[in-house]
Amino acid sequence: MHEIRDAGQALVYITDCTLATVTDLAMRARPPKHELLRQIGIAQKAIDWMDQFGVDYSKTRAADVKALGGKVEDWAAQFKQNA
Repeated sequence: MHEIRDAGQALVYITDCTLATVTDLAMRARPPKHELLRQIGIAQKAIDWMDQFGVDYSKTRAADVKALGGKVEDWAAQFKQNA
């Protein structure tokens, strides 16, 4: 966080934090469904913007999302508890 030098790096940092929240919510036995979906939507939009503006996020959770096809919802599914 202390090495943020431009808007792109700030977006990368905030997106990584949002994806951490998605992970935390998805891992809960009973995640608040609407909050999980809201955080997924925020993270997805941020990744889409980073792609649109050519922001490098290669060393973040967003890169893991891209490696699984680019959909945050699909990426989050790996953290969900089996009901």
